[in-house]
Amino acid sequence: MDKADKNHWFDDRCARAFWDQRQALPYRELLKDTAAWLDPGPGEQWLDLGCGSGQLTLQLWNRSRARLARIVAADCAPANAEAIERLRGKLEPAPRHDQLVFRVADFSAGLPGFDAAAFDGIVSGLALSYAESRDPATGRYDDSAFNALLGELFRVLKPEGRLIFSINVPEPNFWAIFWRSLRRGLRIAHAGRLLMNICRMQRYGRWLKREARRGRFHFLPIDDLLGRLKTVGFEQLEWRLSYARQAYLIRACKSLATPLPARQKHVTASPGFMSPV
Repeated sequence: MDKADKNHWFDDRCARAFWDQRQALPYRELLKDTAAWLDPGPGEQWLDLGCGSGQLTLQLWNRSRARLARIVAADCAPANAEAIERLRGKLEPAPRHDQLVFRVADFSAGLPGFDAAAFDGIVSGLALSYAESRDPATGRYDDSAFNALLGELFRVLKPEGRLIFSINVPEPNFWAIFWRSLRRGLRIAHAGRLLMNICRMQRYGRWLKREARRGRFHFLPIDDLLGRLKTVGFEQLEWRLSYARQAYLIRACKSLATPLPARQKHVTASPGFMSPV
């Protein structure tokens, strides 16, 4: 792979840099807004896709009162296995080994390791836009992996299953997230490490915006996103702005009466997926 096409989401250093964003007030806003739309029920199975350090996994556990049958936390960066293990030790009551599972996964290639109608709910924080693929004829990045992923999310949900996810707005202003935290008087723990990681996150942010302009990643207008969700069969669509207005938060449902769509055709995918959450 050309050096310019390196995907930093696979790097453990990138994963660890984004662990610190939970201290930013806009991220806390997004986490609160996402949690308010989660409704995990007893005995349900949920997927946290692009789990990062597991902040949404924690919300699922707490809001279900530890009564979920299973949470699968999936991410492409192996370093996040460490974060999920640390989280496991903090959860009360402690989950059984099979009640919280971490999986390394690249969702640019779809979700081939998951059965149809396997999950009651899927949550994803700032991750889905990073499904990447290239046209095999031209070698240019396109949106086929992103479209296929939306279909795969529909496929692995049970009828009446819920999808709650956040995704960056077009041309996001990542500095707005940092400055808003400072204006609100952020109390900084581990200040030296945090400042170093802020610099790294801003560097990665410039890379993300550049690659989105190339069509590699997908920071799309809300009408475009809602249209794609409708195309694969999702209904009851709701959305709002969050994350210092730098992200859409979207909720969708798979209708009880809606049949499973045909499995999406294979796409030529470049490795890439991960969440900064």
